[in-house]
Amino acid sequence: MRISTYIYIGLILLAQTLFVSCNDDFLNPQPETSIGDKDVFKSYETAQAALVGVYDQLSSYAFEGLFVPIISDLTGEDVMISPENNYNWFVAPYQMNTLPNYTFSESPWWAGYKVIFDANMVIKYAQQIPDATQEQKNRIEGEAKVIRAFVMLKLAQMFAPAYAADSEAPSILLAIEPLKHDDPDIGRAPLSAVYTQMEEDLLSAINLLEYKNDILDKGFFDKRAAQATLARVYLNMQEWEKARDMAVLAHQDVKLMAIGELSNGFYYRNSETIFTVAYTADDNNVYLSIPSFYYPVYGYSSMRANNRFVEQFSNNDARNYYFVMEPQVDSERYLIVKFLHNQQVGNAERISIRASEMHLIEAECEAELGNNSAAQDALHVIRSRAIPGVQKSSAVGQALVDEILIERRKELFGEGFRWNDIKRRQSPFVRAGDHWVRFDFEAGDKDYYRMTYPIPQSEIDNNTALTNEDQNIGY
Repeated sequence: MRISTYIYIGLILLAQTLFVSCNDDFLNPQPETSIGDKDVFKSYETAQAALVGVYDQLSSYAFEGLFVPIISDLTGEDVMISPENNYNWFVAPYQMNTLPNYTFSESPWWAGYKVIFDANMVIKYAQQIPDATQEQKNRIEGEAKVIRAFVMLKLAQMFAPAYAADSEAPSILLAIEPLKHDDPDIGRAPLSAVYTQMEEDLLSAINLLEYKNDILDKGFFDKRAAQATLARVYLNMQEWEKARDMAVLAHQDVKLMAIGELSNGFYYRNSETIFTVAYTADDNNVYLSIPSFYYPVYGYSSMRANNRFVEQFSNNDARNYYFVMEPQVDSERYLIVKFLHNQQVGNAERISIRASEMHLIEAECEAELGNNSAAQDALHVIRSRAIPGVQKSSAVGQALVDEILIERRKELFGEGFRWNDIKRRQSPFVRAGDHWVRFDFEAGDKDYYRMTYPIPQSEIDNNTALTNEDQNIGY
């Protein structure tokens, strides 16, 4: 990776205070314009500032603050971008026509690798901080390892085939050491090697970190967040027992939102939040934020729900509140009010991991393992708190798996899961109803290449370890 052209490797201390309150263990040093890597880890205060800077980059609109989650739903069948007044934002991802030189492939790639490179620096030097306690050193290293694995997983899901399709396929660049501009470039690693690295990082982080039960700490990765991220990794690998066990650990003792809380709007952390990316109107997102595109009032307001998807919700499902047909705004398509602003545009949070997802992972894994009763119970936990009086499912086998997957769509839509859920299971991709761009293909069809993004052309052009032959199929 010829990172000298695009990314400055040294840690820039973006010690902007995240939109969270910090306990005494989290210092709030003043930001400095630039501190060389030899100086950053000479004190706990500057090392902590570096770590906060990595979190700040993670929240940028180019990555987890907007691009990655919104693209991950538009590359699906449940939501869409409005065909009118969309300002050309996210049209190409919705049309599944993102090319190697488009910002929607370039920006997440480079933003993700900037996070990874800076996390690599923290991981390498965390245990050498002279004035830090062992607990502080472990926490800094552990959080950086979760960050690295979290970003690698997002990149692998976007830019590599599904693990179930070909675990040895060329994947992303496996950068796990701090790199200098004159270091040899890195080629694409086998997908299995990337997943092995994520597993190792997360298992290590689980041993290094503690549980943080204070909701104010949910803007930082802890042991529970590491377990939840590892549950996602194992789910992609179809390691059903391991994914179930990690998901159970992750949701253990976490209180789910009550039925009345479901309509409050996902703009701030709630009782079941495991990890949240916080950004405010003073940060770098503003109009380039989740609520700006989803909420019908203020911002771009261009996201819509597919009518066939809305029809899957029963009348007494509390989540029906998320859909509004308002002719004065859009006479043809459903508006979405799941994601709100917190008083002003760009002031919100992107809840990246919550306990409901972990219950649904548990349900899917139990069903795949043939444990029908346990799967029914886990599914009922989610359905019963959204639909008063709903009966527990009696389905078994594939019918039960299908029910669980539909519930994942209903519970998690707009939160960045649908694309990967289709892809990881190699499911058919079918758009119907009021979509203005339709597709109908399945794994093995020539159009299935669209489920994997192209490697950015700028990477291929500037990386001596890559040629155009290393581009993903179809591009």
